Amino acid sequence: MEGTQSVEPTATAEPTAAPSRFSEVLPDVEPEPATVPGGTNLPLPSNVTVNWTGCASDGECHWFNFYWAPTHEVVMQAGEGPHKVWHERCHAHQHWSISGGDPLAPSDYDLESWYSTTEGVGFAQAVSGLNWPWTDSAQNTLEDFAWTCAYWYYDPAYLLSVSADRYAWAVDNLP
Repeated sequence: MEGTQSVEPTATAEPTAAPSRFSEVLPDVEPEPATVPGGTNLPLPSNVTVNWTGCASDGECHWFNFYWAPTHEVVMQAGEGPHKVWHERCHAHQHWSISGGDPLAPSDYDLESWYSTTEGVGFAQAVSGLNWPWTDSAQNTLEDFAWTCAYWYYDPAYLLSVSADRYAWAVDNLP
């Protein structure tokens, strides 16, 4: 997309540019312990970063959060919650599932080939016919997986309360 998003300045003693990387704002924190087990080690492509500018480092910009495969960036809009960071990290995991994080063809930046991976096939079979529990995204299996995965790592108790079937799939299939 054309254009860039404006970023609110940080509160510091002297004026500085807004941080361009999540690690410049806060450490990348693992989820808080929950009352039910959740995942602990999500495989991702190497060097995945979280960027809070709304634009990837190569200039790809959107008004929504996204994972940008060419630069291995989770790109977030200001003010988003950690569950949404986990959602985009789970899209990065889909990239890892496709190619181990190796570069993708531009025609696959949308991660569509994930559907043909063992993980994608298994997840699609597991959720076929289930009600859609998510309110924050497009309704497709890529997004369903990203929300399931995100809550498995961020808040597994919530995932269990929303969908016992998705929770059971995560127990059996996500680290």
